[in-house]
Parts: sequence; C-alpha cells; structure tokens
Amino acid sequence: MKKMVFLLLVAMMVTLCAAPAVTYAASGTSSSTTKNGLVKKNGKLYYYKNGKLVKDKLGIKIDGNYYRISAKGVCKKVSEAAGRAGIQLEKIGRASTNSKTLKKAFTWCSTQITYAAVTGSPASGQSKAQYYAIYGFKKKRGDCNVMAATFYQMAKVLGYDAKFVSGYIISSYDSDGNAVLAKHAWVTIKLKGTTYVYDPNFAYVQHTLNNNTAAHSGYKMTYTKTGKKLQYTYYSSKKKLLK
Repeated sequence: MKKMVFLLLVAMMVTLCAAPAVTYAASGTSSSTTKNGLVKKNGKLYYYKNGKLVKDKLGIKIDGNYYRISAKGVCKKVSEAAGRAGIQLEKIGRASTNSKTLKKAFTWCSTQITYAAVTGSPASGQSKAQYYAIYGFKKKRGDCNVMAATFYQMAKVLGYDAKFVSGYIISSYDSDGNAVLAKHAWVTIKLKGTTYVYDPNFAYVQHTLNNNTAAHSGYKMTYTKTGKKLQYTYYSSKKKLLK
C-alpha cells in the first residue's frame, strides 16, 4: 500500500513539472500610455491622435470647436468660418508657395460652388463674411456673396491682407445708354501698395457659364474705368465708381 501511494505521488510530480508555465501580468498596468485628444502643457494646448502629436494644420475640428495648429503643434482656437476655410485649404492641398495656394483657393470658389440663391441671414454678432463663408463651405452652393466670402476666409488664413467688399457692378445698359447697377460682392487684396480685385463670381459667369475663355479670369484684376462695353465695373456700396 505504501509503495502504491509513493508511486502515485511521483507520477503527479512528473505531470506538474511537464506542464507549461503560465505568467500573469498585474491588472491595470501598461508598458506605454497612448495620448489622445487635447492636452494642455506649460499653458499651451496640443492635440494628439493615436499617440502622435498633430502639427501644421490650417484648420481642424476637435470636439465641436475649430483650431489652427502650428508647425510645432500648438493649437489656437479660431472661428468656425476660419476653421472651415483652413480645412478646405487642406482638402485642396497646399502648393509650393502661398500665392499658388491662393490661386488654387480661387479656382475652387469659382468652379466648385454652384450658383444658387442664399437662404437665411447672419446671426446676431456674426458678420456677412462669416455667414456666407460657412454657408458656402457647408452647402457648396451660393451667390456672389458666398463665392467671395469663401475665398476671403481662405485668403485670410493664408495671411493675406484681404477684404470682403459689398457694392455694385454694371450689369447692363438701358435703351438710353445709362448703366444699370446690380448688387455684387468681391474680394480685394493689397499687395505692395496696390489693391487688386479677386472676383470668383466673375470667373464663374465668364468661364463656367459662358465658356468665355478669352475673358479675364477674375483673378488679380484692378479697378477699371466705366464704359458702355465694360461689365464688372465696380462701384462702392454708395454707388461711387471705384478706380
């Protein structure tokens, strides 16, 4: 009997020794911590995605807010209009220079926004340029105000001294040869002391609708003098000829 018990004990020991070893890790521990979302460090805000610091973004939406992120990763909160403009610039793709990127932005505004009547109006405290830009970036349609406002916001994001201008243009002439004015919106940018006109709606009408490739592109024009055969002669909101 004692011999049998001894043999059983020996067999059990052999079985246990042959069994594979099992290692248990302490619960709640990790070899590394993955950062995600907005992180505040030394008074500055940074944004991490899947553990990687996001850098150099002209526009990005995070948790319902809009930001611009510097080359070093510092986040700066911006308006919805500026944020959407930056996001659209990223979608278009930045060129080798700011001026080339500006031209790409103009082309987008004059070809990718379908002409249509605009509904609604700016909210309290919201400028026309903000309202029309947001409208255009969201709906991809609108009138001259929308085309001008979207371009204006993208130009501002790129650092240009841009202005959103509301005024009038010569739309036609009556039977007596008098100019008939129509409300219009465009953008001006001051470069080296000269004010240039950027009119995406001009390009849309002449090139997209009329297929008039011989017409000016509407990009980087100067104010012209009035004349019976000239259209897109610009007037201020007080109907004063702009030269």
